[in-house]
Amino acid sequence: MNNFAKKNFSRTYVKSLRLVQKYKKDVEGVVAVEFAFIGLPFFLLIFGILEISLVFMAEINLAHATADTARKLRTNQAGIDTLSKFKEDICSKVVFIPNCISKIKVDVKTYDNFASIDTSYDVNGEGGLNDNFLFQSVPPGSIATVRTFIEWEVFAKIPDLGLGNLPNNNRLVQGFSAFRSEPGLSTSSD
Repeated sequence: MNNFAKKNFSRTYVKSLRLVQKYKKDVEGVVAVEFAFIGLPFFLLIFGILEISLVFMAEINLAHATADTARKLRTNQAGIDTLSKFKEDICSKVVFIPNCISKIKVDVKTYDNFASIDTSYDVNGEGGLNDNFLFQSVPPGSIATVRTFIEWEVFAKIPDLGLGNLPNNNRLVQGFSAFRSEPGLSTSSD
């Protein structure tokens, strides 16, 4: 190395060393830098907890409303003999799901025995929910199931959180009830 290069390298080294020492003593902005490192994971955690809580509450709320409305079918109470009345009754009990009546899908089917009950939900090739649901009347003494489905829009769409179980990363919230209706009662209002 020639003499000029040594002097130039030496000056640059000394300047950078002084600059590092200057900032080493300066502690202004340390909190901002630390928050930049911690802030993103912290807010991801907070939003994840809130989203999980909302999904959990929606599932509990829909399951309770489904069981309560299915009880009316089981005891042959008049007033929910059509799909629209059934949806209105469920949605009057659901407080956590916006636009419930337009979003909810209801499936009421009767079966010959409990062993033949289908508990799966019907998914199409793209992973979305099929729209081939029935609303059968439940005669006295028959075995029936009530299944309700709502597509819950996940707000914090964090891919690895695993909240979305549909292809568009939304969550399929569902309620289910299986029962034998009470025998000998009629739903007609004679």
